[in-house]
Amino acid sequence: MKNKDDLNKKNALVNKHLCNFIEFKFLREFHDQEGNVISQNKYAKLCGISASTITKLKEPQGYDVPMSIIYSICRHERYTLEGFFKKFEQAKGINIPD
Repeated sequence: MKNKDDLNKKNALVNKHLCNFIEFKFLREFHDQEGNVISQNKYAKLCGISASTITKLKEPQGYDVPMSIIYSICRHERYTLEGFFKKFEQAKGINIPD
């Protein structure tokens, strides 16, 4: 079994890549469900998350993003979790830390 520090580093790397992918896919420019450009605060409200969470997602180092946040963004974007993670795996592979 690997030591806890190694596993924590690998988990942090996965979270970093996941946040970077979310930022690239959804958070470069904010849109409502009709495709209109909106502010970050309005987008956060429509997703049911805080604007500070969006700021954390956009940070290059990422953060330990809860599944509920991913779900909230995907729900607003009318994107299935399956589709989201499939695109994530295509972009980043399935063995990110290795």
